[in-house]
Amino acid sequence: GRYSINGTGVLAQMFEDRGHSVFYSRVLGRPTRQADVIIWAPDNFHVPSESEVAAIEKWLQEKSNRTFIFIGRDYDATMDYWIDVAKDATPDEQALLVLKLADVWGAHQVKRMAIIDNEDCIWFKIQADSTVRTIRSAQSTTDWMDGISSGGLKMRLQSYFVESDKGKSARYDRYEYEPQLFYQNIPLITRIQNRTQFNNGQIYVIANGSFLLNVPLVHREHRKLATKLIEKVGRQKVVCFLESEFDDWEDVPVLENAPSAARPPSIVTILQTWPFGIILIHLIVIGIVYCFYRFPIFGRPKTKYQLNTVIDDMNENQSVSNFGRHVRALGDLLKRGGNTVFAKHCLQMYRQRSNEQTTYQPQKRKKKPT
Repeated sequence: GRYSINGTGVLAQMFEDRGHSVFYSRVLGRPTRQADVIIWAPDNFHVPSESEVAAIEKWLQEKSNRTFIFIGRDYDATMDYWIDVAKDATPDEQALLVLKLADVWGAHQVKRMAIIDNEDCIWFKIQADSTVRTIRSAQSTTDWMDGISSGGLKMRLQSYFVESDKGKSARYDRYEYEPQLFYQNIPLITRIQNRTQFNNGQIYVIANGSFLLNVPLVHREHRKLATKLIEKVGRQKVVCFLESEFDDWEDVPVLENAPSAARPPSIVTILQTWPFGIILIHLIVIGIVYCFYRFPIFGRPKTKYQLNTVIDDMNENQSVSNFGRHVRALGDLLKRGGNTVFAKHCLQMYRQRSNEQTTYQPQKRKKKPT
């Protein structure tokens, strides 16, 4: 989500605090036409497709001075979050956090397997790299590092974006590349312009979100660097954060009417499919009717069994209120005991007590004269 560890909610709030209007959209189309700035931090590790590039360039052409910002996916702020938590943890807690860090790191490396080295999108291509670099300071050809303390950054870098091979060809020579922030000749922020196709617009390609996502923006120097990016788009702009519908779901389309990746069918999808929909609806209705017939009891309870005799027979409905069943149960119990003498003794005592005409009544004691 936008307010998760890897979300963009804090960056959106920074835009609003500087007078911009911010909204979110899940598709690139009609909702984004009103935007002056689009910020896209995709959930997958791929570069934009040809159709997405065409849609964004069309959006840039429709209005002058627009800005598109692309943030790479190859960074997981969860790792840095747990590292900071471990600093203040007890020795016992640190042992558990080491396992947590290993789990987070392993999960991110599995996701990184989707990276395609040298994947090109005309604007740029991705350079896959497994080396984790911690960037404390960077170089800039403009004013990006003005006011930022030397060694105050804490950025992470693995894969990064470089100039496109397709963009260098005669067909695409209209693109102008300007690396504005870099580390050891590795571009961290690159500005791409096109005087004829972008209508005085611009594209900022950022290697990853290690200074723009929610957790990294806790650092003061990262907020300064993010402020520099906000200043580059102008004043009082309408800013759209383009987000995918499902977190960590590969190949989720952002274009309107684009086919989505195959997903398990839901109950709604089945209901909309012929002939399974009509069959399933009938089964659901029949099941509901059966449940009403079988389980609920409506109205006042009725007496099911009526006692006609004291001793029941084989053909009579057996009721727990029939005393004959208790007599039979006692006989069965004595039979299971296997003690004939004891059974006869109990029967004799029963007959003797039932034939007694009088019962013993305790006599009242006479009061002694005082």
